[in-house]
Amino acid sequence: MKRQILSLAIMPLLALGLVQETNAQNSDKRIGIELNAGFKEYQGDLGSALFFSKKPIYNGVGGSISHYYSPSIDLLLFGSSGDVGYQTTLPFVDAPFNEAGFKSRLFNVSVGVRYKFNNGIILPEESKLAPYLLMGWGGQYMHSRINNQERNYTGGAGVATGGLGIQYNLNNTISLRIQSLANYTFNDIWDGAPLTNGVHSRNKLNDMYMYHSVGIVYNLEKSLFGGVSSGPKVPKDSDKDGVPDKLDKCKNTPEGWIVDSVGCPLDSDGDGVYDHADSCRFTKGLVEFNGCPDSDGDGVPDTKDRCPNTAGAKEFNGCPDSDGDGVPDIDDRCPNEAGKKEFKGCPDSDGDGVPDIDDKCPSKPGPVEHQGCPDSDGDGVYDNIDKCPDVAGIVANKGCPEIKKEDVAKIALAAKGIYFETGMDVIKPESFTNLDILVGILKEYQEATVYIEGHTDNVGDPAKNLELSQKRADAVMAYLINKGIQPSRLVANGYGDTKPLADNKTKDGKAKNRRVYFQLNY
Repeated sequence: MKRQILSLAIMPLLALGLVQETNAQNSDKRIGIELNAGFKEYQGDLGSALFFSKKPIYNGVGGSISHYYSPSIDLLLFGSSGDVGYQTTLPFVDAPFNEAGFKSRLFNVSVGVRYKFNNGIILPEESKLAPYLLMGWGGQYMHSRINNQERNYTGGAGVATGGLGIQYNLNNTISLRIQSLANYTFNDIWDGAPLTNGVHSRNKLNDMYMYHSVGIVYNLEKSLFGGVSSGPKVPKDSDKDGVPDKLDKCKNTPEGWIVDSVGCPLDSDGDGVYDHADSCRFTKGLVEFNGCPDSDGDGVPDTKDRCPNTAGAKEFNGCPDSDGDGVPDIDDRCPNEAGKKEFKGCPDSDGDGVPDIDDKCPSKPGPVEHQGCPDSDGDGVYDNIDKCPDVAGIVANKGCPEIKKEDVAKIALAAKGIYFETGMDVIKPESFTNLDILVGILKEYQEATVYIEGHTDNVGDPAKNLELSQKRADAVMAYLINKGIQPSRLVANGYGDTKPLADNKTKDGKAKNRRVYFQLNY
């Protein structure tokens, strides 16, 4: 579980450090104060619990004060306090004396150096993720309680420390630090099992312990040496462009200008306008337009041109006005016809407040709610939908007059008097009088459409009957056209024997089914 806790702490630091940079303790912030907490593990004559391999693992706290000396070296004073212990069973000793172990309260203080990998040689000094090695020497005090012994052990000893860590610099002031330190003590008895006793021969040297910790560091803008720099000076940058003077070929670049790697003004698109003043840094343009292009050459840069690929006028933001009505083409609904601004460049020929493009009656003034059309004949049907706009009619007939009942009767009677040569589409002469009656009625109702239907009885082949009925309907339509009826008003259809009026089983029924039918509609 404790190994997982350290892993979860380390992985976010590694991920963040790969993608970001900053400065923590450096030549400007020389003192770093750290507080940490973690776990302590024993290795000695009794055995080893290193790297969480065996319980118990005890907690500890610590801290350090470090001083920046150079990009590679920090000087430091560090220490920690906490418990270390171990329990084991001795295979060559009888119970209950075979249970060996101890628990010791430790306190140590050391001085040392930290070698940093973010030294500008291995990793950039600005790296957020800063690994390091640490070594030091000092002393420690320990108070141990030892199994199977009446007396405790209390004493001091020298200690040599070595380890490694990773520091993640959140910003110039605060850093996080994870480290593991191996502490080798110059004492072999504080665990209650000196090698001379022959208790355990796993560690032939003195006893040691490791301290794994997570800490937070606060960096101060002070020095332990009266403000005198003990490390290299920050490179001089006279024009503050981020390029040191020794590498800067343009040392007097005005502040705020964008520069290249040698400190000279940068012109990314090569148009003669330096990036700090170039409104289109990565697109080659013209000096007079602050480095932006004018693709259509109309004197309006593309960044302000509403029609960048079509030459136009400045007053219209680079767009043309083809019809000269004061409305640029991009906004003109009628770009090739002069109109009014209130109608988005379209004319209103009849002056009724409806532009011609929307006016269903552009040459006659009418109300807006009826798409600019009047009701010329006053029948309640406006001219745009009135099929007889100059003759008062009824709504049911689309503004045309109602067909008189007597005329409907005349049409029906005349239709009964139309005869054809047997099996042919030739109209018999005795039918002409009735057809002329129809012509007169049709001329009275000029806007009506005439539907002509041809029908047969069921004698003979149905397909031939259908063909014959169509030819007879066409023959009647041709007669009417010849008498001056407009072809656009006529529709002729043959239905053969598919729509009988009477029973085809009788002679009288067949006679009724052989017919031509007329109907007027608007």
